[in-house]
Amino acid sequence: MRHQNLCFVLAIFLGMPMTVAHAVPPGFVADHYGRPQTLVAIRKERRLNMACIGAGRPTVIFLSGLGSGTFDWRKVQPAIGKITRACAYDRAGYGFSDPTTEPADVDNGVSDLHALLHASGVTTPVILVGHSLGGLYATVYAQQYPNDIAGIVLVDPAFAGQARAIANAVGSQATAKMAASDVQTLAALDRCISLAETGRLALPAEAKSDCLDNPADPDPDVHRERDREAKTAGFERAIRSEVQAANIVGSDGQTIDDRESTVRGGGLGAIPLVVLTRGNHSDLPGLSAEEDAKADAAWKEGHDRLAALSTNGTNAVVPQSGHFIQLDQPSAVIAAIERVIASARR
Repeated sequence: MRHQNLCFVLAIFLGMPMTVAHAVPPGFVADHYGRPQTLVAIRKERRLNMACIGAGRPTVIFLSGLGSGTFDWRKVQPAIGKITRACAYDRAGYGFSDPTTEPADVDNGVSDLHALLHASGVTTPVILVGHSLGGLYATVYAQQYPNDIAGIVLVDPAFAGQARAIANAVGSQATAKMAASDVQTLAALDRCISLAETGRLALPAEAKSDCLDNPADPDPDVHRERDREAKTAGFERAIRSEVQAANIVGSDGQTIDDRESTVRGGGLGAIPLVVLTRGNHSDLPGLSAEEDAKADAAWKEGHDRLAALSTNGTNAVVPQSGHFIQLDQPSAVIAAIERVIASARR
């Protein structure tokens, strides 16, 4: 699952989701994530795809992580759709959304989401549920448009200043190793873009390419969707642009997303906020156990700071979960959303 692992690159924690039994309605992935749902025209007449189920207020909006997609919410969205309206959407270039020539950074991600909510007729305020990079977007959106927000759930989220915080924790040698890995990731994505542009990723000879979903996701519908979008140049460019904005550190020790998030930063008042942190330890290639432990501590401290943005914020560690808590321990994510819904309705 090459693209799923990119989410871990962003989060500085590499690994694969654990398999935990949780009912997904038969055909749900194919019917809701494997075909266009509602294509909403936004800025410059681009369209973003939104997949909604259920009814009620407040609406819950799911934001996926870097290189991931709406299908990452397959163990959560059906449950939430039973109690209120629940919508997942594809960012520009992802899934069935139109690509964009603009940078895939915080500024444009937040602007697209704002345009999507208001063009689609979604009644605000809403609850944002963001995973990884989607968590950073959700936080910045709430800071910029607090009147649109009834509550927030952040699932092992990225956070402003993440690169510098982890670099300070692990030291210069480990930071250099991670920076070299980021450069290699960009080079690999450039190759994937080239293969997609020439149509080669659609050829049988490239069926085992690491640009595609290899090894295959255990869910055949998810595997089919990952492969379908991975063969498009727009998807590969979107991921490359997100990695550039989220991971590549400038001379000031910050990424593009760090700088944009800092400009837009601020408190969240008393907005109901739950931050969920993965319970499993990291195991970064090339880093020592001590360096990994320091990265873990910086990650947890960053989440504590996120929770402190609201006077009604909490952070909880979810045992036996990796970075994809919504796949490893979906019940914990569902419970957090239900809690925020109840608080918002009060």
